[in-house]
Amino acid sequence: MCEVLTPGGNWSSYPPHKHDEHTDVERELEEIYHFDIRGGGPDSTRDGFGLQRVYSSGKDIDVCAEVRSGDTVLVPWGYHGPSVAAPGHDMYYLNVMGGPAEDARWLMTDDPHHTWQRQAWEGDDIDPRVPFTALNEEN
Repeated sequence: MCEVLTPGGNWSSYPPHKHDEHTDVERELEEIYHFDIRGGGPDSTRDGFGLQRVYSSGKDIDVCAEVRSGDTVLVPWGYHGPSVAAPGHDMYYLNVMGGPAEDARWLMTDDPHHTWQRQAWEGDDIDPRVPFTALNEEN
Protein backbone atom coordinates (compact mmCIF):
# COMPACT_ATOMS: atom_id res chain seq x y z
CA MET A 1 0.00 0.00 0.00
CA CYS A 2 1.07 3.57 -0.61
CA GLU A 3 -0.52 7.00 -0.66
CA VAL A 4 0.11 9.59 -3.37
CA LEU A 5 -0.57 13.33 -3.28
CA THR A 6 -0.72 15.17 -6.62
CA PRO A 7 -1.06 18.97 -6.72
CA GLY A 8 -3.80 20.25 -9.05
CA GLY A 9 -2.61 20.65 -12.63
CA ASN A 10 0.11 18.01 -12.23
CA TRP A 11 0.77 14.35 -13.05
CA SER A 12 1.89 11.46 -10.89
CA SER A 13 2.47 7.75 -11.42
CA TYR A 14 4.78 8.78 -14.23
CA PRO A 15 6.56 7.64 -16.28
CA PRO A 16 4.07 4.92 -17.19
CA HIS A 17 5.17 1.59 -15.78
CA LYS A 18 4.00 -1.98 -15.44
CA HIS A 19 4.26 -4.90 -13.06
CA ASP A 20 2.45 -7.75 -14.81
CA GLU A 21 5.24 -10.35 -15.25
CA HIS A 22 7.46 -12.26 -12.83
CA THR A 23 11.06 -11.58 -13.95
CA ASP A 24 14.37 -10.55 -12.39
CA VAL A 25 13.34 -6.87 -12.66
CA GLU A 26 9.57 -7.07 -12.28
CA ARG A 27 6.91 -8.74 -10.14
CA GLU A 28 3.35 -9.62 -11.13
CA LEU A 29 1.12 -7.27 -9.12
CA GLU A 30 -2.45 -6.20 -9.69
CA GLU A 31 -3.10 -2.66 -8.48
CA ILE A 32 -6.09 -0.71 -7.24
CA TYR A 33 -6.21 3.09 -7.20
CA HIS A 34 -8.82 4.69 -4.91
CA PHE A 35 -9.23 8.46 -5.43
CA ASP A 36 -10.17 11.52 -3.39
CA ILE A 37 -10.19 14.84 -5.25
CA ARG A 38 -10.14 18.16 -3.39
CA GLY A 39 -12.90 20.63 -4.28
CA GLY A 40 -11.87 23.77 -6.10
CA GLY A 41 -13.14 27.20 -7.04
CA PRO A 42 -13.36 30.32 -4.89
CA ASP A 43 -15.10 28.46 -2.06
CA SER A 44 -13.34 25.07 -2.57
CA THR A 45 -16.68 23.33 -3.12
CA ARG A 46 -16.60 22.75 -6.89
CA ASP A 47 -16.38 19.04 -7.70
CA GLY A 48 -12.95 18.10 -8.93
CA PHE A 49 -11.80 15.36 -11.25
CA GLY A 50 -8.73 13.68 -12.62
CA LEU A 51 -7.73 11.16 -15.26
CA GLN A 52 -6.17 7.69 -15.04
CA ARG A 53 -4.48 6.01 -18.02
CA VAL A 54 -3.93 2.24 -18.49
CA TYR A 55 -2.69 0.74 -21.78
CA SER A 56 -1.35 -2.44 -23.33
CA SER A 57 1.96 -4.06 -22.44
CA GLY A 58 1.16 -7.15 -24.50
CA LYS A 59 -2.30 -8.09 -23.22
CA ASP A 60 -4.92 -5.83 -24.76
CA ILE A 61 -6.17 -2.99 -22.54
CA ASP A 62 -6.88 0.67 -23.33
CA VAL A 63 -8.42 2.87 -20.62
CA CYS A 64 -8.43 6.61 -20.07
CA ALA A 65 -10.88 7.09 -17.21
CA GLU A 66 -12.23 10.25 -15.63
CA VAL A 67 -11.98 9.84 -11.86
CA ARG A 68 -13.76 11.69 -9.08
CA SER A 69 -13.78 11.38 -5.29
CA GLY A 70 -14.72 7.86 -4.26
CA ASP A 71 -13.83 6.28 -7.62
CA THR A 72 -11.66 3.17 -7.82
CA VAL A 73 -9.68 1.98 -10.85
CA LEU A 74 -8.40 -1.60 -11.12
CA VAL A 75 -5.15 -2.15 -13.05
CA PRO A 76 -5.04 -5.92 -13.74
CA TRP A 77 -2.09 -5.57 -16.19
CA GLY A 78 -0.51 -3.15 -18.60
CA TYR A 79 1.35 0.12 -18.42
CA HIS A 80 -0.37 2.65 -16.20
CA GLY A 81 0.18 6.33 -15.69
CA PRO A 82 -0.11 9.09 -15.61
CA SER A 83 -2.64 9.95 -12.94
CA VAL A 84 -3.63 13.54 -13.77
CA ALA A 85 -5.10 16.07 -11.32
CA ALA A 86 -7.21 18.73 -13.03
CA PRO A 87 -5.98 22.30 -12.43
CA GLY A 88 -7.33 23.64 -9.14
CA HIS A 89 -8.13 20.17 -7.79
CA ASP A 90 -5.48 18.43 -5.69
CA MET A 91 -5.61 14.65 -5.97
CA TYR A 92 -5.05 11.95 -3.37
CA TYR A 93 -5.04 8.26 -4.14
CA LEU A 94 -4.43 5.12 -2.20
CA ASN A 95 -2.66 2.32 -4.08
CA VAL A 96 -3.11 -1.26 -3.01
CA MET A 97 -1.08 -3.93 -4.81
CA GLY A 98 -1.05 -7.68 -4.53
CA GLY A 99 0.19 -10.67 -6.44
CA PRO A 100 1.38 -14.26 -6.29
CA ALA A 101 5.13 -13.68 -5.72
CA GLU A 102 6.35 -15.16 -2.44
CA ASP A 103 9.03 -12.49 -1.98
CA ALA A 104 6.40 -9.64 -1.98
CA ARG A 105 8.82 -7.26 -3.72
CA TRP A 106 7.55 -4.24 -5.64
CA LEU A 107 9.51 -4.32 -8.89
CA MET A 108 8.31 -2.56 -12.02
CA THR A 109 9.39 -1.74 -15.56
CA ASP A 110 8.98 1.70 -17.16
CA ASP A 111 7.48 2.04 -20.62
CA PRO A 112 10.69 2.23 -22.69
CA HIS A 113 9.32 5.26 -24.59
CA HIS A 114 9.22 7.28 -21.37
CA THR A 115 11.89 5.86 -19.05
CA TRP A 116 14.32 8.70 -19.88
CA GLN A 117 12.12 10.95 -17.73
CA ARG A 118 13.08 9.12 -14.53
CA GLN A 119 16.78 9.79 -15.16
CA ALA A 120 16.02 13.48 -15.89
CA TRP A 121 14.68 13.90 -12.32
CA GLU A 122 17.81 12.69 -10.53
CA GLY A 123 18.86 15.36 -8.03
CA ASP A 124 15.60 17.35 -8.26
CA ASP A 125 14.09 18.63 -5.00
CA ILE A 126 10.70 17.36 -3.80
CA ASP A 127 7.85 19.68 -4.80
CA PRO A 128 7.38 22.13 -1.88
CA ARG A 129 3.56 21.80 -2.18
CA VAL A 130 3.75 18.23 -0.89
CA PRO A 131 2.56 17.17 1.62
CA PHE A 132 -0.82 18.90 1.66
CA THR A 133 -1.37 19.68 5.33
CA ALA A 134 -3.08 22.36 7.39
CA LEU A 135 0.39 23.76 8.14
CA ASN A 136 1.18 23.92 4.43
CA GLU A 137 -2.11 25.33 3.07
CA GLU A 138 -0.52 28.58 1.81
CA ASN A 139 1.43 26.60 -0.82
